[in-house]
Amino acid sequence: MLNSSDSQHGNGDTHRYSGRVAARSPQEETKLGRGIEVFDEDVATSLNDARLEHLASLGLDINGKRVLDAGCGVGHLSRFFVARGCSVVCVDVRTENVAELKRRHPETEAHVADVESDDLSRFGEFDIVFCYGLLYHLENPIVAMRNLRKVCRGLLILETNVCDSDQPVLKLVDESLSSNQATGGIGSRPSPSFVAFALNRIGFRHVYQPIEPPDHRDFDFEWNNDLSDSRDGHPNRCVFFASTAPVECAKLTSLLDGQ
Repeated sequence: MLNSSDSQHGNGDTHRYSGRVAARSPQEETKLGRGIEVFDEDVATSLNDARLEHLASLGLDINGKRVLDAGCGVGHLSRFFVARGCSVVCVDVRTENVAELKRRHPETEAHVADVESDDLSRFGEFDIVFCYGLLYHLENPIVAMRNLRKVCRGLLILETNVCDSDQPVLKLVDESLSSNQATGGIGSRPSPSFVAFALNRIGFRHVYQPIEPPDHRDFDFEWNNDLSDSRDGHPNRCVFFASTAPVECAKLTSLLDGQ
């Protein structure tokens, strides 16, 4: 039963708890924003060039491996592994992305799959699981990381938009229903320590970050511990490497204390 004090806190402008959010019904929205052409725009191309130049510079043992490209889009980043003699399987949740990938690269194995809900083991196990630009579009990133861990017998390479916090926190955000955003309208921005914490607790005994980030504005920002996920219109991005065995690479540094 509410008394007058409870009623005062539950209505009007005075609230016992601060938890008000804007109302939205993503399930009632039509798809908004750009389609697959977003993957070919200059901003995406420059980011991909920096990502792959950086990955190549690390000198990791990549050639000839079996690779899962999770959240492959139209297949731009998978070319990095194909060029190195890898056997690549691409998965993406959006049918239109996979169809376009198959049109452009018919020789590449590609499937529609949801890393949050589908059993990825039907595609086998992989030496390398590659996941760039996907995690922050998910509403359940730990579930996705668990699914990726189950099929990873070697190295997980992950890049994501992050929020600026020194605590292991996850920030939820609205995203539009476009071809490169969250399918359900809810995305997330994990902090770097959230990613490291989760990767370690789901079974990766070693978690690293590069000593030098990719040469791109998205990776070059000042840490202010203010929960922001962007600076001056640029998303804050970080790269992570996780493995069950130590990775011998002088250009990586451990994110786990005691190692």
